Amino acid sequence: CTVWGDPHVRTFDGLRADYYSPGEYWIVKSSDVHIQGRYLPTRMTSGLAVTKIVAVGGPVLKDNLLFVGPRVAYWNGQPILQEFPSVFSEPGLVDMKLDNVGELLQKGRDGLKKHIVHIKINDGTAEGLQLQVNRWTQPSEGDYINVKISMHSRPGQDGHCGNFDGDSANDDRLQVRARVGKTGVPQDELLFKTKTPVETANRPNINDCPAKKLDEAKAYCRAQEGGKLIPSMGCLVDYCFAGKGFAMNG
Repeated sequence: CTVWGDPHVRTFDGLRADYYSPGEYWIVKSSDVHIQGRYLPTRMTSGLAVTKIVAVGGPVLKDNLLFVGPRVAYWNGQPILQEFPSVFSEPGLVDMKLDNVGELLQKGRDGLKKHIVHIKINDGTAEGLQLQVNRWTQPSEGDYINVKISMHSRPGQDGHCGNFDGDSANDDRLQVRARVGKTGVPQDELLFKTKTPVETANRPNINDCPAKKLDEAKAYCRAQEGGKLIPSMGCLVDYCFAGKGFAMNG
């Protein structure tokens, strides 16, 4: 499963789904694997969120906590991987390294310096549970990360990466939100210390826009706003929930 951009997800079963609202969300939720993402806007995303931090915890990590962002990483609150390149290991549990080796997970990154965090968690399988975190800190864009997760499926797992049951159709954003909730990770399940408010009062949530209509909205709003790569949240919401005419009038 890959999470990139603002943020787009290619689920374990191969469906692309787009999530745009700020907040903390389940990327992978199972009985033993807890992976959450913090999505927030940057200066170039017109109010749409990107992945800022990935948090990993749960029984697979023996309830230790790992956080990786664009510039820093923490293990149980202690900074790790502070040099470039560098390594970190908790014997029998997790091995990590920071280097410039690894695939790009997002288009338009060719030629930029790569800073990639590689994580291998011992989950009892030969391959382990692996995460690749590509860090981007371009001043013109703002800081964010791309994340790739490689793992064996778990019974009952879910989240933005889908339920990994071999059926990509049920990884549709609206179905996932119906299963895991629309307001982010509940406070009592949160790996982060603070929770970002998800809903803006009296304003529809872009994540409730069906995928086909959202694609139409993106195409329309890009053209309406002079060919912007990332259209504004306001235009997308207006198109999705009030119609083309309303979006046209701003």
